[in-house]
Amino acid sequence: MSNWSFPIFDCCSTPFISLVTCCCCPCQVARQRATLKRDAFGCGQCLFSFFCLPFAACLNRYEIRSKHNIRGTSIGDCVCCCWCGCCATVQQARELDYKGDKPGGLFMSTGDSSKDYEHPNSPSYGTQNDNLNKNNGYEDIP
Repeated sequence: MSNWSFPIFDCCSTPFISLVTCCCCPCQVARQRATLKRDAFGCGQCLFSFFCLPFAACLNRYEIRSKHNIRGTSIGDCVCCCWCGCCATVQQARELDYKGDKPGGLFMSTGDSSKDYEHPNSPSYGTQNDNLNKNNGYEDIP
């Protein structure tokens, strides 16, 4: 069993996610629920989270813990979600994103952007630019 990758009170290190969560916590919880269930995100989930926020948040936290084998208890999940719900929701969004369950929350990457980004250690890095560099970007003129 492991611990959470991010401390619960580290929510200020991601100000945008924290702001979105504070302003629209039910929608953030609904987004996480959709990610966990691999389901489409929609109004139904937002309404469920709005009317049953403590239950939905605790359920998400429990499922994240179970899925990623994170130490904790159901009582602890409920205490975290009821005592500091925004911090717990931010922690959950970051954990989902970090573990590869994307998107972890509202306005977070869906994971498709990895096609646009090429890590410098990858074998194909720079092959596009190699053809340009051979002739300094100019064609040979006969």
